[in-house]
Amino acid sequence: MLLEVCVDSAESAILAEKGGAKRLELCSVLELGGLTPSVGLLQEIKKHVLIPVFCMIRCRSGDFFYNSYEVSTMVSDAKELAKNGADGFVFGFLDGNQAVDINSCKLLMKSLGKEYAYTFHRAFDFILNESNPLQIVKDLGFSRVLTTGGGTDVSSSLDGLKILLSQSKEVDIVILPGGGVNESNVTVLKELGFKELHSSCSIYSYDSDYGTLFNNPLPKGKRKVVCLEKVKSLCDKFNAV
Repeated sequence: MLLEVCVDSAESAILAEKGGAKRLELCSVLELGGLTPSVGLLQEIKKHVLIPVFCMIRCRSGDFFYNSYEVSTMVSDAKELAKNGADGFVFGFLDGNQAVDINSCKLLMKSLGKEYAYTFHRAFDFILNESNPLQIVKDLGFSRVLTTGGGTDVSSSLDGLKILLSQSKEVDIVILPGGGVNESNVTVLKELGFKELHSSCSIYSYDSDYGTLFNNPLPKGKRKVVCLEKVKSLCDKFNAV
């Protein structure tokens, strides 16, 4: 059983590994669904963790239809992250018909090579015009698909996840449930037969109150960080006999 935790800081990465996570999905700006992380962040995390780090490749928030400039940007970003220790990559490109953008996916994967693991991210949940999308992404070279099962979260999409899990056995690709995975549904997902799960295992951390600047109060913000106890709890339940 394998738990992948999505993180956007070195602090969260260290906590995730300490709690029992076996793989990291490294992003920036998780509150926007995760964007491409910086090379500096990857370098810092690789100093402190031993588990694989898969880097998100997504140059902006919003939809998954990218123009040629955006694809070129993501290719360049991915190549730099590969040079600095990325173990795998998480991305997904669609075309204007909400089908898999095969050419853009091929371009990015060709620029990196076959030695990396590739996850097709939740753009998969927005595919409309494909008869067998799992086979398409498998043929491209992806080894897993991150998905809710087609709904807003995994708990509301269990039927969709069941169908995908059944189809995945014919295609030989891993279905990675993600989107609302927590202590309340991990046992159900395990009983359905999933071997890998994706979760943020996060809680809110509030910024320090820095007072004022030029007599103006500074806003006190909040951010999400990995919760060690949540990671441990999820791992314990997922690995329970």
